[in-house]
Amino acid sequence: RRGKFLAAGDAIHAQEKALTDAMIHGTGNLSGLAEMEKVTILGGADNPAREGLVSLRVEGVASSEVVKRLNEHGIRTHLRKADHYSGNILTPLGYDACVRVSMCHYNSIGEVAKFLAVMKEIAA
Repeated sequence: RRGKFLAAGDAIHAQEKALTDAMIHGTGNLSGLAEMEKVTILGGADNPAREGLVSLRVEGVASSEVVKRLNEHGIRTHLRKADHYSGNILTPLGYDACVRVSMCHYNSIGEVAKFLAVMKEIAA
């Protein structure tokens, strides 16, 4: 029984990593966030500590606007503000907010592709 739980945990981790890697580096014919000129990935594109979460900013577009536009397309994202939770990271970077995108084992590569297509429009 313990082996099944461990295998499930490994499968969940692998799925989340695959989805996050696709978000950052692209999938199919869609460029990833790392290739979008106006997109900054907080923590860098090749962060080994990343666990299903990407925080980003789009040059020239307020993070609140990015979240609004993604949510209008049915892509649930969140705004992280430089408050008592995220201020220790955002404030030293000079940011008042960023976009937080979380992947989980139940998400699909199709959802990542939809996200990247909308991000391409936003970052154009």
